[in-house]
Parts: sequence; C-alpha cells; structure tokens
Amino acid sequence: MKSSAPWSSASRLCILAFVFLLVGSTATVAQPTVSVRGNVGASFFRAPELQSELLNSGTSLGLEAGIRVYRGLAVTVGVGYDGFTLNKENARLFNTGGGDLTFRSGMLGLRYTYRSSSDAHPYLTVGVGRYQLRSTNRRMVADGELVATGEETKEVRTASHLALGSLFRLDDTYALFFEPRFVFYDLSGGLGNTVRYFTLRLGVDVQI
Repeated sequence: MKSSAPWSSASRLCILAFVFLLVGSTATVAQPTVSVRGNVGASFFRAPELQSELLNSGTSLGLEAGIRVYRGLAVTVGVGYDGFTLNKENARLFNTGGGDLTFRSGMLGLRYTYRSSSDAHPYLTVGVGRYQLRSTNRRMVADGELVATGEETKEVRTASHLALGSLFRLDDTYALFFEPRFVFYDLSGGLGNTVRYFTLRLGVDVQI
C-alpha cells in the first residue's frame, strides 16, 4: 500500500468547522458539561466483499471525550482501535493471500442526544478523522498451504463514521451506552468503493 495523500480540502474544512464550533460555543456557555466514555465491542468487516470473506469478526476499543455546547449537542474527540484476523480456512478456499488488519484512529465529531423523560436517551453521532491501516502477519497460498511472506504494510487515510446509539442513565454521573457504528475508510474513493466496517459498541459514560 502506498503512503497517504494530503488531506482533502473538504476534510480540512470539516475539522476547522468542529474546532470553531467548540471554541465559539464553549465561550458562550458558562458551565459546559464534559463527559468521558470508554467502550469495548465487536467489529465486522463489510466491504470489499472478498476481503470481508477473508477476515474474521474483530474487536473494538475506544475512548472519547465530549463537551456539550448546546442542549443535547456535543463536540467530541476520540481515539479508537479495531482489529480483524485472517480467516485461514477461507483464504485456502478462495486460494488467495491476506493478513490481519488493524485500524487505529483519531476522530473529531458531533453528537446529538435526545433528552427523553425516561432514563434511555437515543443519540446520533457523525465524525471525521485520520485512520492508520496496518496489515500484518501476511500470508500467501502455496500448494494449498498458507506461507508467511514477512511483509507488513501501513497507510493513513481520512475516514468518517456514522452511529445511532442509546444512552441509559444510571445516575447524574454514570451511564451505560450501546452504539452500532459504521466506518467509511478512505473517502477519496467515494462511499460506494470505500472500505467499510461495522462495530457494536458497549461502554460507560462518565460526566465530569
């Protein structure tokens, strides 16, 4: 894989908009609510189709901080890790090579939470960030067996995510959340051709 191209103008504008919104909004709010949340979960590779057949389901870890800037609207910043291992049986079946994939990310986003009268509060979050994709433990098929190639590849691309989740408030400080999230990796190729994966996240939200 080749090294990443410079960030697109659209990506830079999105990130600048997030920064200006954060700075401008926190200046007008006397006591913004800050929350920190961590999650674990499962990841499922979706596209391209052949690669989704070659990879097992994976793991997802994340840490995110959010500042509420207006009612249910918050600006978020976070880091994440999603990893997938090679399905050796399918690699032999399709007679093709592959390796383990990991995505390490840094993200900026917006999250809107609908404040209902119950303890369950649905929310929508969108964001953009920089993702490092690493392919390790690469193997190729030779005479029906997987042979290690010793290669390792790495690249960095701009990606986005979209999620619809629900927050379950335990008390004024702690809450649990459940979040299905779609990640679209490498936006330069268009949404139809980009690498995509899906995560189911479960975590704890702590208000500071």
